[in-house]
Amino acid sequence: MLAAATILGSGGFVPTGTRETSSVLLLPAADDDAAVVIDAGTGLRRLITDRDALLGGRSRLEVLLTHFHIDHICGLAYLTELTGIAITVRGPGAELYDMPTATALQRLFAPPIMPVDLEQLGVAVGELPVGALDEDDGLAGALGISTRRQDRHTNPTLGIRVGDALTWCTDTEDDPLTVAFARGSRVLAHDAWGPPVAPGHAEPAAAAQVAVDAGCEQLVLIHVPPMADETALHGRAAAVHGAVTVATDGLDLLAL
Repeated sequence: MLAAATILGSGGFVPTGTRETSSVLLLPAADDDAAVVIDAGTGLRRLITDRDALLGGRSRLEVLLTHFHIDHICGLAYLTELTGIAITVRGPGAELYDMPTATALQRLFAPPIMPVDLEQLGVAVGELPVGALDEDDGLAGALGISTRRQDRHTNPTLGIRVGDALTWCTDTEDDPLTVAFARGSRVLAHDAWGPPVAPGHAEPAAAAQVAVDAGCEQLVLIHVPPMADETALHGRAAAVHGAVTVATDGLDLLAL
């Protein structure tokens, strides 16, 4: 069960004055010492700048990566400033790219790009599998998280479902397989870009149709283009689905 699901970064690729890039904070209802983050875009910096408000005294954090594009992992470098907390990073390296996640991330956490690596920071790195995680599988498993491989992006990505509360599908075109994955989820947070649509992303009306077909009560448009006409984004999706929100940083998805 979730106590909160707060968007830390609602933007796509380029951060702006109002939107950081992709990240969402999940707080378990049954464990006030733990937190889970999906993706580590620039929005992850809020865990440092707004730590007390977002994390309180929590001492455990698990970071789940949907893929390794730079706008989804650049915030990992900020973990140098998040001290006094046990951090685990899990990614789909083995599942999606035939390499250990630690090997993929080493391309970022190595000189001359970074002076220290994740091991030196005391950050554990592991794999995030495809499918349902069980209760013994870390903090993500305790939240009832399941994942699905998404092949409609420039590189494969993971969709992530958190029980029946939330399905998070960033960096993917609309996909009939997402319908089955998200069916019964109250909130679908789906990538929305354009017009014009960009390869590997979904046009807002197409994202809305996925939400309709999956029977999701609420649709939230995420990974918003940096120069988006938000009124147009909302209007295109709202013509298809009756409850649409254009994501903003700080939005609590459970409050919708």
